[in-house]
Amino acid sequence: MRNFNFLARHYNAMTGFPGRIATLADSIRPWVEEWRVTTALDAGCGGGALMFALADLRVAPTGLDLSEPMLRLAMDNARQRGRTFVFHGAPHSSAGRICPDTFDAVFCLGNSIIGEPDDAAMIESLAGLNAALRPGGHILIQNLNLTPFLLGIKALIARRSVDGCGYLRFAVPVGGRLLFSALVLPSGDESPDIQSAIWENWDKDRVLACVWKAGFKHVECYGSLDKKPFDLRHSTDLVISAQRPV
Repeated sequence: MRNFNFLARHYNAMTGFPGRIATLADSIRPWVEEWRVTTALDAGCGGGALMFALADLRVAPTGLDLSEPMLRLAMDNARQRGRTFVFHGAPHSSAGRICPDTFDAVFCLGNSIIGEPDDAAMIESLAGLNAALRPGGHILIQNLNLTPFLLGIKALIARRSVDGCGYLRFAVPVGGRLLFSALVLPSGDESPDIQSAIWENWDKDRVLACVWKAGFKHVECYGSLDKKPFDLRHSTDLVISAQRPV
């Protein structure tokens, strides 16, 4: 299981908050406009960057995250930037119970479902998000395309340096799954800090099957948020859009 205290402590620097807000807004703007989104659930909100991006697009965002440390980080980020958002501390599977038939869209970006341990858990989580949508509402999922990592074509996910401190995220294959690690290299005399977790092989076909079984329709697959075609070996992302039936 992920050490969320570790992630929350480093998350802003590791992911480039708040600089990534504008980039996120540009990435999701076409989806917001196409789907005419006015209310949205940020499923796995992390530090809240996507919520700021949604708010900048005049969408009322609600944050959902299972991790208390990450929710505290998101609330601190909002408070420091003068924003008031609604947050719920719960798993994806509970979204429909907490906010039934509520949202125009659910945005599940940045690998927030990639930690699910098996198909049953994935379907339960996606079904919970489905139930939080109004009939006809849409979901947008963005995961890493894990196939290049499982084939050994890629290992590095992201690298950043902030004030001399280095942040590395990488994944290597282990027994048909992936060992994901986040490494922090301090600028001073402190020792490096690392946290690791095992990711299941959530390849395109497996995720798509779970999306269908969770009750979604009109399922489409892309290799990026700007709808580039998906390439199994070379696409950075696996992006899936789908709709709750009317």
